[in-house]
Amino acid sequence: MLKTELAPGIVHYMFPPSKIENYYGYNIVAVIHEDKAILIDAAFEEEARQVSEDLSANGITIDKIIISHFHDDHMEGLKVLPKVPVYGSSRFQETLDLWTEKNEHQYFVPTVSIEKPTTIEFGRHTLEIIPSPGHSVCTVLININGQFLHVADEIILSNDGRPILPSIESRDNIKQQLESWSKIERYYSFTILPGHGPALEGDALHTDMQNRRAFAEAILAAGNGPITYGEAVKDCNCTFLHSNWFDHLAEGVKNGNN
Repeated sequence: MLKTELAPGIVHYMFPPSKIENYYGYNIVAVIHEDKAILIDAAFEEEARQVSEDLSANGITIDKIIISHFHDDHMEGLKVLPKVPVYGSSRFQETLDLWTEKNEHQYFVPTVSIEKPTTIEFGRHTLEIIPSPGHSVCTVLININGQFLHVADEIILSNDGRPILPSIESRDNIKQQLESWSKIERYYSFTILPGHGPALEGDALHTDMQNRRAFAEAILAAGNGPITYGEAVKDCNCTFLHSNWFDHLAEGVKNGNN
C-alpha cells in the first residue's frame, strides 16, 4: 500500500494489482476532517480492510462512503466496511444487473441515490458528486474542494502512471465516454484522481486526454466496418497498456452493438 497525503485531509491510498497479468492496481481516497473520514471507493475487501485499519490506528472513523461506479474493484470492500451512508448513482442497478450476481446486490445498494449534482459539506471540505455516464452508466465524478476531481475509470493508469486503454463496450458507449471526457476537460486546472493509478495534472493530463479522445474518435469514424488496433491508435502518441481489451471493443462495434 502506498499512502500519500495530497493536501491537508486528502489521503490517497494506492494498492498493487491483484493479478499478475494486470497493470492496474486499486485506489481508495479518504477525505478527512478531524476524527472522521469520507471514503471515495472501496476497492476489494483486502484493500478496504487495510484502509479501515490505517484510519482506525490514527483515531479516525469512517463516516460516509461514495462509490464512483458499481464495478467490483470499486465496491467489493463495502462488505467489510462499517455500515454508514453510501452515496452512488441512481443508475447503480443497471450496472449491478450486468456484472454482479443477484444474491450479492444487497451489499452494494447505495443508501443515498444521486440523480443530479449533489454537494456534501464535511467540515472544512466540500464534495460535489456529479453524475457523468461514461465508462459506466453509473459513473459519478467527485469535485473535492475545487482542487481535485476524482474521475473513476474515465481515466485508467498503471500504478507507475502509464496510460491503459479505455475500457469501452460499444458505439453508444464511445459517444457517452466522449461526453464524459468533455466534462473532465473543464477541470484542467484541477488535480485529477483516476480510479486506478496516480494523480494527473497539467500537460500530462492534456496529453492523456488527447490520446484517449483520438482513440475513441477513430473507432467512431470506422462505423460498423473493420478496424485494426493500429488504425485505432494511429493518431495517439502513446502506447496503451492492456491493448488486448481492443479485441472485445472491435467485435462489439463491428456487430453494431449499442
